[in-house]
Amino acid sequence: MQRWVVRDRDGREIYMTEERWKHITTRHGELDGHLDDVLDTLRWGKRRQDKRDPQTYTYYCRCDSLTAPYDHIIVAVAFRFHESTDGTTVPNNFVVSAWGKHIPSKS
Repeated sequence: MQRWVVRDRDGREIYMTEERWKHITTRHGELDGHLDDVLDTLRWGKRRQDKRDPQTYTYYCRCDSLTAPYDHIIVAVAFRFHESTDGTTVPNNFVVSAWGKHIPSKS
């Protein structure tokens, strides 16, 4: 099973599994063929903390190659931790979902 790992602008490691990518493209067909754009959204996009779940963040970035009406990619990432075999705490940051969205430009 394939797994993509990237670092965001602040160096946090985030991964997405092939299973998640298949789930995303099945439910959000507007992102089919946009894997690199989704990964770039994680690398370079702006980030907002979820109001209901402080351990979840959404990354968003403009993407002009999406089909109308979509012009942005949104990626939800869960920031969690697990304990390694030696007892240390290790980050476990993973993509939960992604979708296209139209965000009107501010004029």
